Amino acid sequence: MEHRDDMKSEGVGDTKKKSHEHLQYLLDGHEAILVHIKELNDWWRELDERGLPKYGEMGTRMEGLRDLLSQHFRDEEQEGYFKPVMDESPGFCIMVPDFREKHKEFLTRIDNFSTRLKQSEPPFQNWNEALQELQELLAELRTNENEEIQRVREAFEKSARDQS
Repeated sequence: MEHRDDMKSEGVGDTKKKSHEHLQYLLDGHEAILVHIKELNDWWRELDERGLPKYGEMGTRMEGLRDLLSQHFRDEEQEGYFKPVMDESPGFCIMVPDFREKHKEFLTRIDNFSTRLKQSEPPFQNWNEALQELQELLAELRTNENEEIQRVREAFEKSARDQS
């Protein structure tokens, strides 16, 4: 994403185009996270069906999700949420919640879960207990991402209407 001073020299049409590109980039990031979550669930279920718990490998896979989320969260938070849309439609900022605290909480929880999974003696009574914690974490993450996707879509639609 370009620095705000670089955007000043652009015309209004260019700024709106960048707004749409930014929003599409955020939507693509949300979709990639949801796909990664589905892949984690599928992998876990496959291991569960075979009766082959792999705590350490799951911890490593969770770190992959954490890296993806961390980058995505940074992209969302760069210069504030939905900045390009708010620049062209300042009233929209009322609709945009600040997800930073939720982001920090998710990253911390994933770090904690990954660390526990990778311990030589994981602190779970069994694979199902770990699975339950994973499912709760992923369900909350999916809810959060779906909420954010809806906010981005609303911004995209509002911006598209304003452009017409």
